[in-house]
Amino acid sequence: MIEFLSTYSAAIGMTPASAVTTVFGAFIATFCVIVSWPKLVEKFGPIGGFMAAAFVIGTFWLLNHKLPGWGINPDQIAGPDGHPMQFGLINQAFHGSCPWVDMGSAIFAGFWVNGIVGKAKGERMKAVVESLPRIFWALLGGVVGGVLTGFVGFSGAKLFN
Repeated sequence: MIEFLSTYSAAIGMTPASAVTTVFGAFIATFCVIVSWPKLVEKFGPIGGFMAAAFVIGTFWLLNHKLPGWGINPDQIAGPDGHPMQFGLINQAFHGSCPWVDMGSAIFAGFWVNGIVGKAKGERMKAVVESLPRIFWALLGGVVGGVLTGFVGFSGAKLFN
């Protein structure tokens, strides 16, 4: 397992502990959104959606990205290139400057899998095929947004040298 995680570390620059905490942080945020958001909207209507966005997403964003000491990253002092690493469960590549929406991607994937698994056994493939155009447009929108962010230079990502 350590050898596999070390290969993963060499490929994307994440230590094995950071890989595990990133998956855990993404999972726990997704799980809580899937469990609580529909119930808040059902009980309080549109105000429940705003409450879920503020409390659930806000809480997990702090836990996953900003609260010092909550992450179990052993590399909190300095990263491989000497720059300080972020605290929190989810590892941020390039010191948090890359245009990457980690919690949004994790929650999207969790809702997608939850929707497919929740179907009857014979309906699952039909649900996957019906969702493909939405996935294509979501990915295209993410790519366009990332390119525009790179052009603007807001994120610190460099598209061209």
